[in-house]
Amino acid sequence: MILTRTDIENDIEGFKIRIEQAKAKLATLPESAPTWAGQKKLRQQERELLSEIQHVERLIEYAKEALFNES
Repeated sequence: MILTRTDIENDIEGFKIRIEQAKAKLATLPESAPTWAGQKKLRQQERELLSEIQHVERLIEYAKEALFNES
C-alpha cells in the first residue's frame, strides 16, 4: 500500500479529531462517584481516555516523520 502526502495529511487531521473527542469525553467525566465500584469504573475510563490521547499523539508523530522523510 502506497500512501500519498495527502493521505498522510488527512490521517493527521483525523487523528487530531480523535484527540479532541477523547479530551471532550475526559472533560465530561465526573470528579467522583458515590461508590467504590463507581470510582473504579470512573478511573478506568479516565485511564483509557488518557491512553487514547497518548496513542494518537504518537501516531501523529509517526505521520509527521513520514512526511518529513518523504521530502
